[in-house]
Amino acid sequence: MKKARYLLLKGCEKLRKDQRLRLDDILEEYPALSIAYYLKELFRDFYRTDGYHEAKERLEEWIKLAKQSPFASFQKAANTLERWKEPILSYFLCPYTNARIEGTNHKIKNIKRRAYGYRNLERFRLRVFLECTGNTTGSQAA
Repeated sequence: MKKARYLLLKGCEKLRKDQRLRLDDILEEYPALSIAYYLKELFRDFYRTDGYHEAKERLEEWIKLAKQSPFASFQKAANTLERWKEPILSYFLCPYTNARIEGTNHKIKNIKRRAYGYRNLERFRLRVFLECTGNTTGSQAA
């Protein structure tokens, strides 16, 4: 099992032949780990699906298998995915997310945290523009 974490986290399609053989040996030796690995790979397949209907089938299959697994964490994840199934599947109809906005909000919060608060709102605004866009508008204060 030494240094197997990398093999378990890496996608099976990216493994070299020697890595694949080592992973097969590990999964054969640890059947419970084999179940978890299989579920992880099935979920990756679901996420890479192109169409809505195929994604729906794969998600339902994954939820069913995860609920039958011996792992409480997979069962909990399956229940959560089941509750949020329609919003999750809507991604396959319109593949847009709010990740960029969430990332920008996170950057702004980090700027505030690092600065221990800004007394001058204009300087805070300039810092946000600089870090989020790479340039500033207007004159730059020192």
